[in-house]
Amino acid sequence: MPILQLHIVGFPYRKDIEGRVSEFLTDAPGRCMTVRVQRDNEWDGRAIRAFDWQGRHVGYVAKSDLSQAWGALQACGRRSLRGTVVSTNIEHPCAVFECMVPESYAPLPELYPQQPFLQWKYSGPLLDFPEELDALDYMMDEIDERLVELQEWDDDALQDFLLLLERFTRCSINDISGETEDYRRRLIGRLGQAGLDELEEPVEELKRISGRTGRETAGGSVLQFWMEVIMSEKMSRSLLVHQKHYDAEVIEEELRRFPDDMYCEWLCNRNLFVSKLFYKHIPREVLWRFVSGIAFVEMRKGCDQAEQKSAKEAEKETEKKGDTFVIMTGKNARYKEDILA
Repeated sequence: MPILQLHIVGFPYRKDIEGRVSEFLTDAPGRCMTVRVQRDNEWDGRAIRAFDWQGRHVGYVAKSDLSQAWGALQACGRRSLRGTVVSTNIEHPCAVFECMVPESYAPLPELYPQQPFLQWKYSGPLLDFPEELDALDYMMDEIDERLVELQEWDDDALQDFLLLLERFTRCSINDISGETEDYRRRLIGRLGQAGLDELEEPVEELKRISGRTGRETAGGSVLQFWMEVIMSEKMSRSLLVHQKHYDAEVIEEELRRFPDDMYCEWLCNRNLFVSKLFYKHIPREVLWRFVSGIAFVEMRKGCDQAEQKSAKEAEKETEKKGDTFVIMTGKNARYKEDILA
């Protein structure tokens, strides 16, 4: 029977092993582990939990491995897989889980349906695309081109490729689109087939980056990056020239029709909003249109609030200038009235 390997992540965030993660990972190799579908995960409806040999919920299957895990579950006709921890990494807390799967096993081809997102209509302006995300397209193309020339590499070419791969891995953490996640997964497979010892550590880092991205969307650098994209004055400046050409109410109505009530998530809980976007596996172009629409509506709301504040201040100043008051001087009194200019 084929052997399936899955990466388990999220150990530092589990209460049952809080403060003892290193000890747990040291003891884990060779121990039993079960991965099981989680029915009610608020962020990712495809999440799969990992339980250790004592029945404790200790982590999750890495997002990059979910299509393989769901394919195995489908082939087995079950909601859980039982296997063994074969290795761990204490420096970057994660573990490799291994189990046997049926001969009919194949990764689930479409874990996150894209059609509802692709059918969403948006008629508003777009934010300028950040340079750090735009560079990812070049890096992905360049990585593919260099891998084609793998047999011709010398030592210098290998070192250059490793530096490119390191930069891609570092920069891709902020890209929460489905394309980048899919590319990382395909790249991990291609690098594993290359058979070079020098690529083993970069492959492991690529496997970890997906889990790290998920963690950082809930209160770290990735959440901060996307909040700045949507809310910062610098990013919104490019939308100012469009404010008279688009109706904010029309744009907001389009945002409300975005699949899975994601605009409501933005309005209700912004701290969880980016995490939920990440786990929806949304196409990059659709994702950018969506956040651009949110940025435009937020900019218009900000402008409207500023105008209302200015109007109220002007009204108060007018009332102050128009006041009539009495000055008493002994037995006599006279009235003084300010005349409005």
